Amino acid sequence: MTATKVIFDLVAAQSPSYRGRGIARYSMDFACAIAAHCPELIGAFVVHPELEVPEGIDELAKWVTSEPDWASAAVLHISSAFEPEVPVRAYWPREAARHGLLTAVTLYDLIPDLFPGWYLEDPGLRRRWRCCREVVRTADRVFTLSQSAKQDAISLLGIPPQRLSVIGTGTSPAFRRPKSPEAAFETARRGVEGLQRGFVVYNGAFNPRKNVDRLVEAYAAMPRGLIDAHQLVVVGEAPPLTRNHYLVMAEKLGVGGRVLIPGFVAEEVLVALYQSADLSVYPSLYEGYGLPLIESMACGAPTIAGNNSSLCEILPREALFEAQDPGAISEAMVRALTDREFRARLLALTERELPTWQEVARRAAEVFEEMLRLASKLPKRWRSRPHIALVAPPPGLDKAFEQLAACDIFCLEAPTGPGLAWARLPELDAWRGGYDAVVFSVSGQPGRALEEVGRFAATWPGPKVALTDGATGPKLSRLKRAGVRPVRAGGSPEETARAIIEALAQPRP
Repeated sequence: MTATKVIFDLVAAQSPSYRGRGIARYSMDFACAIAAHCPELIGAFVVHPELEVPEGIDELAKWVTSEPDWASAAVLHISSAFEPEVPVRAYWPREAARHGLLTAVTLYDLIPDLFPGWYLEDPGLRRRWRCCREVVRTADRVFTLSQSAKQDAISLLGIPPQRLSVIGTGTSPAFRRPKSPEAAFETARRGVEGLQRGFVVYNGAFNPRKNVDRLVEAYAAMPRGLIDAHQLVVVGEAPPLTRNHYLVMAEKLGVGGRVLIPGFVAEEVLVALYQSADLSVYPSLYEGYGLPLIESMACGAPTIAGNNSSLCEILPREALFEAQDPGAISEAMVRALTDREFRARLLALTERELPTWQEVARRAAEVFEEMLRLASKLPKRWRSRPHIALVAPPPGLDKAFEQLAACDIFCLEAPTGPGLAWARLPELDAWRGGYDAVVFSVSGQPGRALEEVGRFAATWPGPKVALTDGATGPKLSRLKRAGVRPVRAGGSPEETARAIIEALAQPRP
């Protein structure tokens, strides 16, 4: 029977890193949209029993499982590849590769690559990030939410444009204009202590990229009459030290008591804040999409944002400001609060037709259907692009391999010495899944390296090749017993690559 289904992994909805944030919400809304508009595609929605069950899962109950029927599916969709606290093998399991499933991944952004000093200072986190990048880079299809994120995938990961599809996002029905502005304000006031009418709202995180410091500085630079008439409400999960930082900052800038930091609020309170705000401000320095802009406009709030990344795809130029400049942010806020004609144009933007989840599901379904047609034409148990891991390869081998074979290569290199490559071998197993073959370069390596390779090879189920210098011995014999094919290294990188390709093409013993 031909496999005709898509298995959807819901790791993003369960993510310890993103729970309660936009990525988790997006993944659940996306899953519900597929269930509502394209149920014929669904093989299963996979949840991970060791992680917290996401809210809204009841809508998908008939398809939810932790042990899907891999044989019934031809495509695996990974809802988020960048999960620092979840091993890659959890959401890209070997069963998917064993059954030859094509992979699709939703890529939200590559912001840590753009701001490594803020996100990737920890060496362990950098290693995990590199592993997750490879899941995206080697996927058969990659979904992005914006053209900006698509261009980042092309420039930073080298993904060919034909493997990328911009599907956008929809707006949750919860975000809508108020039936009663008075009732909306009362709901917001109950959720935010001390709230007064006429406030300015920001909703988001507090990390440096979100630019909250400059927002508070910009607010404090407004004329005193506007500050007295318009509180600044900064919504988002704020640990005690973070909240104290901004309250102290507000005091020093002369706006103490005018900046409210209620922390994380329930969705009904957030909606009510948007519905009753005089202005919504989003000063982020970079976004993969910028969902709060869409949500605030859906609620009727005049909205302005930083002039960068995907935010430029949502708002016209006049509604954007230079996010690096507190003065520019302040001028934009003053204009939006006092210039009637400009404010009318911002309000007119809230009247335009907003993106729907039905449209997102349609765009995604077109890609899934294309993948299913491709899968039906491929040889059984083989993908359109094999994924090969090269461990400590000699110089030039990766480039030669990519030129001679239509495959995706991951290189596990030794940064400061050959021994470190073998010490990092567990990364392949702990943070990756789905490789079709592994090539070890053991020429000139110490005996300990051969022992590590032997232990690893004994548990690796796929084809394995070891590049050797032609020597023999008990440790090399052990590699052979573990199913590793020896290939003598020598000559040019192209000659070595051809020898490896021939060895991988031979029937397995």
